[in-house]
Amino acid sequence: MFIQSEVVATLRRRIAQEGWAMAGVGTGHAAVTFVYTVGLQKSFAHPDLIMFGIAPTEAEGVIDVIAQRVKAGEPAHEGVMILGAAEVPLMPRWADAERIRLLVPAQLARGRYSYLQIVWPDSKGRFPWEARFDKRRLRSQSFLFDDCREFLNFSDNRPTLQSKFSRSTPFGNFSVGS
Repeated sequence: MFIQSEVVATLRRRIAQEGWAMAGVGTGHAAVTFVYTVGLQKSFAHPDLIMFGIAPTEAEGVIDVIAQRVKAGEPAHEGVMILGAAEVPLMPRWADAERIRLLVPAQLARGRYSYLQIVWPDSKGRFPWEARFDKRRLRSQSFLFDDCREFLNFSDNRPTLQSKFSRSTPFGNFSVGS
């Protein structure tokens, strides 16, 4: 993924000042939107964060709350619900490093691809891997963790990167991979 040198410089300044920075991808009518952090790994020995399918301004607010907690010594843990960062409970899941490499620019990641994906539930509070999850909500979140094939109904045992990232979103169709 390409990112302008001015943006990289701005994010690096923020990391130097705060220990971490946040970048958003996609606005308005973009095919996909996501927000991610850089710097949490190096500064706080904590995985960085990534969140899909929420308007960037809202996602930035949620990610900021979680990152500030990390900075204050309250880490997020895979599979442990996060309360109070949003109006709904959130669940962090380990993101696959190879998928993260497709999304986070190398000049920002600097070889650190340990990320927790912040996953949000449907309107009834059910997460995608839970029974009776509203599968219509799958269109608005991309998933970067391996066990999503069960609830996405992929026919083979190991979906390809293309199948993982081919997704219709409220913002249009999105596809990454070969």
